[in-house]
Amino acid sequence: MFKKSALSLAVLAAASFNVSANQDIERITVTANKFEQPITNTLASVSIIDRVQIEKLNVRDIPSLLNTLPGVDVVRNGGFGQIASVFVRGASIKRTLVLVDGVRVSDSNSGNVSFTNIPVNSIERIEVVKGARAAIYGSDAVSGVINIITRESQTNQIALTSGSNNYVEAQAAGHFKSGKLRLSYNLGYQETDGYDVIEKDPSAPRGKNHDRDGYENENFGFNLAYDFEEYGELSALGQFSQGEAQYDSNWGNDEYEFDNYTAKVAWQKGSERLTQNASVSVSQEENTQQGSGTVNVYSTEREEIEYRARFAVIDSLQGTAGISHLREDISKSTAKFAQTERDNTAIFAGAFYDDSKWLANIAVRSDDYEFHGRANTYTTSFGVKPHQNVAFRFNHGTAFRAPTLNDAFVADSLWYAPNIDIEPEEAENNELGLTVTSSWGRYDVAIFENRITNLIANKLDDETQKYVAYNVDKATMRGIELSAQFDAFGLNHSTNLTLLDAKDNSTSQPKDLPRRPSKTFNYTLTKQWENLDVNLTMIYRSDRPSISFYNTTLSAYTLFNLSANYQLLDGIELNARLENLTDKEYFTAGAGFTADNSRLLGYKPLGRQLYVGAKVEF
Repeated sequence: MFKKSALSLAVLAAASFNVSANQDIERITVTANKFEQPITNTLASVSIIDRVQIEKLNVRDIPSLLNTLPGVDVVRNGGFGQIASVFVRGASIKRTLVLVDGVRVSDSNSGNVSFTNIPVNSIERIEVVKGARAAIYGSDAVSGVINIITRESQTNQIALTSGSNNYVEAQAAGHFKSGKLRLSYNLGYQETDGYDVIEKDPSAPRGKNHDRDGYENENFGFNLAYDFEEYGELSALGQFSQGEAQYDSNWGNDEYEFDNYTAKVAWQKGSERLTQNASVSVSQEENTQQGSGTVNVYSTEREEIEYRARFAVIDSLQGTAGISHLREDISKSTAKFAQTERDNTAIFAGAFYDDSKWLANIAVRSDDYEFHGRANTYTTSFGVKPHQNVAFRFNHGTAFRAPTLNDAFVADSLWYAPNIDIEPEEAENNELGLTVTSSWGRYDVAIFENRITNLIANKLDDETQKYVAYNVDKATMRGIELSAQFDAFGLNHSTNLTLLDAKDNSTSQPKDLPRRPSKTFNYTLTKQWENLDVNLTMIYRSDRPSISFYNTTLSAYTLFNLSANYQLLDGIELNARLENLTDKEYFTAGAGFTADNSRLLGYKPLGRQLYVGAKVEF
């Protein structure tokens, strides 16, 4: 698996440069352990995409952003508004916890996340923490955590963009500050006629799927805070989006409407030795499928209350402790369930040691999921800095994923039957890493292994001829991630390579997990002039097996994306993005065969796309 290749040699060669550069190497994360830390002190693999990067790349949706990160791969069933499956270190999105401002946003019916419906204009930064984080966050944090942090704009701006397939986007962001009160907001509108997302059999007659699959998104967000000084800071924030999209389906519905929101009220008070946080959050993920005369609603509502405290034992040792209560409700869904609500109460604690040379973290958590019992998890991490620019880390942790309410309690379904005895999935994760930072760049190597047991899979029941969720599978994902950011030859270079071996171990003969490439490689070059910056990104994915139903191999592909930003006048910027520069034909997911079974038809990603726009800041 780990044979030398041209790609790996390219990354290692990049790491050998020793040239002068101004690198932002002391980046801060709030996601790894739920409090602010420099990335190297978290003893975890952390990737961050901030607002500056988002605006330089002019990316139109979250899947395109995530697809440039080490250890992350995105499989798209088309363009805007279509399903985008995100894999973190080979694990599906059901096994990665996704948050918006720390609030869970997955669908409790399926465990999936509608990334394409979270607007990019609402994002301040995205933090991706890889490895088991269940001891910090609870269920679903098996392969990592993706925390999407919404905007807290420091300026006022208006931006307009137009592009291929009649794409139109308008967005605005602003802020207001008066004394101890501060307010920021963002709002946006996004619409496109789309394109026909599934490749069609030339011999087949025209049908309802021979059409464009359009998309529309309206969104609004705010962040309000007031500093009461000795009584702490009180904040309220929310993000709301609604819209609709069309898709291809051979039977039944072929369009949907969505209505999603997250909202949180939080209090924080800090002193020299003690910091306290308390929050109440609510969220909704609602998807209404229609188009055939039958309306199906998939709805998840959540309420969560959390209190946590962080205290300094000595200067080099901090402790954390807290409690949380989560309620999930799917009663607004049209499907019938024997149980439509469940609660989870969790207690957690941790200790974090850092004396500048030696580092150690330990975190433990106990979750009591209604109907599924108690799950206890832990994470232990150790690190050493033999030099101020060199840090070694080792991380070992356990994790779990609670079954969905659909797995355990679905009723009156034509396709599925419940399994009330279904148990949580369990996982064990190990990582060994090295980070080197200096004035000439930042380089990181991570070797990881994640073993998942009790893996939940749907199996056809011979008696009922319905699919039932069972704890029958197990899987292992192991690999190496290499990443580098440095300046050389007047260009900024950002590159990463992931070598992955993801196996289904549920049978005596392990086989590759479908749709996971063994090699992923990303390279972004940036050139900055006085008023102009240009960014060229290359994305490579090796071949990979399709799902077993199609029993074929999906071909490797390489894409190039180009973006540019020009400062026309003070406060006025012009921007452009050219996606799929070479108009490469490829697909990442199969959709069926031609009538004669001679060729696999796929979901067509976006071809060559041009977007141009302007931004006014004041």
